[in-house]
Amino acid sequence: MNKNIIYICLLTGLLAACSKSDDYKEKFISNGGEIIYVGKVDSLRIKSGNRRVLVNALISPDPKVTFCRIYWDNKADSVSVPIAHSGKGDTLNRILTGLQEGRHTFEVVTFDASGNRSVTVTASGAVYGERYEASLSNRPVLSGELLPSGNTSIVWGEFDLSSGARASVVSYTKTDGSTATVTSPVEQMTTTLPSYKSGSKYNYRTVYLPDSASIDTFYTAWQSMGVKFEITSQYVKNAGPDFKNSAGGNDRWRTPADWVTNADVRNANGIGGLDAGSWLPSVALSMEAGWGLPAVNNGKIYQTLTLPAGKYSLEVLTGDCSDAGEKYLVVAKGAGLADIAQVASGSLVYKSLVKNTTNAVSFELTTAGEITIGAQAKLPDTGTFFKIFNVKLYSMP
Repeated sequence: MNKNIIYICLLTGLLAACSKSDDYKEKFISNGGEIIYVGKVDSLRIKSGNRRVLVNALISPDPKVTFCRIYWDNKADSVSVPIAHSGKGDTLNRILTGLQEGRHTFEVVTFDASGNRSVTVTASGAVYGERYEASLSNRPVLSGELLPSGNTSIVWGEFDLSSGARASVVSYTKTDGSTATVTSPVEQMTTTLPSYKSGSKYNYRTVYLPDSASIDTFYTAWQSMGVKFEITSQYVKNAGPDFKNSAGGNDRWRTPADWVTNADVRNANGIGGLDAGSWLPSVALSMEAGWGLPAVNNGKIYQTLTLPAGKYSLEVLTGDCSDAGEKYLVVAKGAGLADIAQVASGSLVYKSLVKNTTNAVSFELTTAGEITIGAQAKLPDTGTFFKIFNVKLYSMP
């Protein structure tokens, strides 16, 4: 009994196998004849692009193959590609254009002259377009500054690279008037623009490759930027380091040339505003009270400049400064500075001086006009002071 059951199961399996074999034969038998095997493509790859793809595959060495047909979007579209054999490892490379953005599935079938076909080979790939382009952003610029060397240094900000950013392209004007282009990989955080023309702007954009196999490169729109560049020598006199003194004083305490100082600053027998102490790295703009010097109740050291409309940064490098006392870096409109009690209301911009660092204030002029730059202080006679080693004025982008 058990043997009969086994025989029945084996017979059923053979019949099922024959049925599947018949289904397969229907695909590859022409007019009931023998099975015709047409070689299929191998290693099919779909390389992404901008509203297009590249269909890439190895062509079968089967000499009977004369063309292939590429289908996509559930065979809603297709194209025939003739195949010529060179006997040297032929490759299918066909660009399909006018595709909708998104993922598509592609089917490749080869045929011989009699219409016999191969097994279908399938692969999918991405098509990029307007949605992808709209998602792209320009790499942020942290700073751009024209250096004393004549080169401009651009420092890039942190940036998400997951969307395919590959490089930054910068176009700028050189000192001789010619245009130059510099391309920097996104891994590089600083870009140098040699022989940069002072006062000019640069244009930059970011290069994207959505994936490593993409046949198209994408770009953001060009963006124009100016650079920070120093204009101290054009507008500020006796800006340090090693400030020059006027006729007043030639020992430790001196009076600075080209800077206005009031009587409170000149508290060392009628001179003051400069400290030339031998322990200092250079002669410094200074106010000091104590150690035999009277209090500075309303000290002012300043210059008045005429600047064109624009954005600016005033920067001073401080040395040691006492913790006690009021000490300010100040920019005010017009000639002169308000009294210390009116620093907040009488200044265009101001900040408390911090020791041993660069102190900066930024301001903007909508029209050309006079401004006054300088330092103000209120220092008790308990050993209070500040030291400034240089003053720099920058034009800002």
